[in-house]
Amino acid sequence: MSEHPARLRFGVPACAAGRDRVDQLLLDWDRERPDLDFTPVGVVARLSRARSYLDAELSAVFARFGLTSADFTVIITLRRSGTPYLMPQARLMDALGLTSGTVSVRLDRLERNGIVSREPDPANARNSLVRLTGKGLRLFDEIAPVHLANEDRLLSALNPDQRQLLADLLRRLLAGFESATTDVAAGLGLTLEPAHLARTRRRAVGLSDTPGLLVADVAAPSAAADAGIDRGDLITSLDGTVITSSVELAMLLESLEADPRTITVTLLRGNDPLTVRLSVPPAR
Repeated sequence: MSEHPARLRFGVPACAAGRDRVDQLLLDWDRERPDLDFTPVGVVARLSRARSYLDAELSAVFARFGLTSADFTVIITLRRSGTPYLMPQARLMDALGLTSGTVSVRLDRLERNGIVSREPDPANARNSLVRLTGKGLRLFDEIAPVHLANEDRLLSALNPDQRQLLADLLRRLLAGFESATTDVAAGLGLTLEPAHLARTRRRAVGLSDTPGLLVADVAAPSAAADAGIDRGDLITSLDGTVITSSVELAMLLESLEADPRTITVTLLRGNDPLTVRLSVPPAR
């Protein structure tokens, strides 16, 4: 058996039995608009479809306990904060990424059911403290094992190595969306923007649409400044390793800090390729 099964355009398996619904979508577009590259659809559409299946299955478990997925998110956020399972409402709002009005509606429902309580914040009269009650703690202890077993069941198509690989790939993707800049290379004097923002900025000024990490700032003095790296440069590789994610950059730098040396940084300054030598300082 071939280690790499035959594939059609956009990664569609040549074996029809090995396809999913997204593959059929890709084949349709290959027929209708062969001039367009629909490769990203193979990832984005699958993430969306998988999310819809997962959400439905997770919601079914929470419904057995009289909760919604949104309710359980509040419970686990308070529970993982640790004893005394208490959090200012404003911080809870930030942790959930919601508006104050939406958080209030959720808390009203949970408070009526005795799962959380609210009390004045002695440090801020305009804020409330949200506490997970004893009932809420017991409910978490009852639901968590069922919920985790359900998540494990939903991932049954993947073996442990495949699950870890998927988690690693999703981490690389998600890290770029979670912050507009990253300081993983702060030890070198660099503040960087993620690849998807870098491509947007470069296209906006008529530069090549090249993946990489965009230099947002260079501290002085620093190793990056000494190497001649400037704000606006696009870092594309370090010592021959292509860099498109802050996660892979962080892991690479961690390995280099254990054995400090001078590395080769490949970058674009505008559309002009440039190679510089950068000294990696030892970890402190």
